[in-house]
This record gives sequence, structure tokens and C-alpha cells, in this order.
Amino acid sequence: MKKNFIKMLAAIFFCGTMTTVFTACGDDDDDNKTPQTPEEQKEEQKATKGDVTLTFIAQPKSLQYFEYDFKYVDAKGNTKTIDVDQNTQSSGTLDEFEFSFIKASMSALAADPDYADLNDPFVYRVTLKDQPVGGVVTYTTTCHVKEDASITETLKYVTPTVLRSLKLENGERVSLSGVVNFKSWRIAPEKWDDYVSTVDGKVINEASGEVSVGK
Repeated sequence: MKKNFIKMLAAIFFCGTMTTVFTACGDDDDDNKTPQTPEEQKEEQKATKGDVTLTFIAQPKSLQYFEYDFKYVDAKGNTKTIDVDQNTQSSGTLDEFEFSFIKASMSALAADPDYADLNDPFVYRVTLKDQPVGGVVTYTTTCHVKEDASITETLKYVTPTVLRSLKLENGERVSLSGVVNFKSWRIAPEKWDDYVSTVDGKVINEASGEVSVGK
């Protein structure tokens, strides 16, 4: 009986040892799991889509003489043309974000009475939702001189511009234009016809371009 008792104790000790070994191995597996690097974590959170905002900005006075075709093609292939003239409904005022990138140039010009209306510019805002990352949005502005447009004194005005911004999903809105500047013109009455021939039906570079939906 004594031998049987000793064998029983040995068996219990052996089983306890094996349990400890298996438990320790399991703990080692957890400890050896490699943590994700910042790059791997960023990869998991990478955006797949974003909202692109195109903000068309024009001097109100210019709409007395010119009309603009503001056309865009989004990253999904959808196309739209907005006819901008004196009858086009404005989107209202620049928001705080947009104003911060154009305030300096607007204020400098608006100090001149010929550009004073830039204090309240014409704004047409287009927000293209859920544009796929890696896609491209293009926009083009074409100038058309109004049929009855003429001047009897020197005309000082600025051509339109477009402020571009992007907000990726789960990200902040960022400007893709940086600080925006206007291109100004000074046209004498005797030069009006020559000027018309250079802009009528032509693309305005300052209000045309593309946006790559960032990765």
C-alpha cells in the first residue's frame, strides 16, 4: 500500500508540472506577439475617400462685363457646368477657413475704390462628396464677354480664382491652394476691343486646374 501511495504522489506531481509547463508556454506566445508599428497602424486607418471643395470667387463688378462657364469633372466621371453671371445665385460668403487663405490679397486690393466690392465677393461653392482616394477632380473656367459690354473709362478688375480644399474621411480639411492671389487688370477704353479678343472664349488659368484626392 505504501508503494501505491508513493506512485500516486508521483503521478500528481507529474501532472502539476505539465500543467505549469503548458501554462507558461501559453503566456510566452502572448508575450512574443509583435506590436504594430506606427506605419502599420496608419495603414489600417488609411482613408479611402474624401470630400473635395471647389470655391469659385469673382469680383462682383466683373459680372457686368463677363460671364463664366465653371465646369468640373469629379473623380467618378460626373460632369457639370455652372453658368456664372449676374443672375447666378451665390453660395453666400466665404467661410472662416476659406477667408483665412484669401484675406491678405482681398484686403490689399479692396483698399482701392475700384476693387472695394471684393470685400463682398461673389462665391460659388461646390463640394464633391466621397471622392475616391487616388482619383483626380478637374475644373475649368471659360470667359465669355457679354454682347453689350463696353467701357467709356478705364476698367480695373480681377479675374476669378478658385480655392481648392480637401477633407479626407476622419481627417481635417486642408487647403490645396495655399495663399490665394488675384490677377488684376487695367484696361483703357481704346484697348477694350483688343482685350476682348484675348479673353473671349478663353480658359482662365487662375480658375482652372485639378485636384488629386490625396493618399
